[in-house]
Amino acid sequence: MLEALARVFVWLSAGEILMRVGGLPVPAPVIGLVLLYVDLLYRRRLPDDLGTLADRVLSMLGMLFVPAGVGVVAYSDVLHAEFVPIAAAILGGTFATMLATALAADLILMQERRRELSRAEPERPEAADVTA
Repeated sequence: MLEALARVFVWLSAGEILMRVGGLPVPAPVIGLVLLYVDLLYRRRLPDDLGTLADRVLSMLGMLFVPAGVGVVAYSDVLHAEFVPIAAAILGGTFATMLATALAADLILMQERRRELSRAEPERPEAADVTA
């Protein structure tokens, strides 16, 4: 288990270093997670202790929502005073996300249809190259 914890912290630290040195606009934990994934792809197996560590972290995931709940209670007066802008931001963000997802899905489906049509088209004989 200690090896798995060390592996996670090594890749998290590497992600932090890459983000700060490289000026990447991606959060360090995301970079570290991608690096861990690449490491696991390279090893071609999931170590048992890493799976156990992941199960333990997931079992405690609910506790991470406690600070958010406390924040909602602590700032309930701000939430009441700023309800309209907060609701507009939530609804606008949800709508923008759904619209972007729909447009991306439509674009992907159109490209897939084009590929299928190009595969289904019979081969056309090339025009004879006439050079004299």
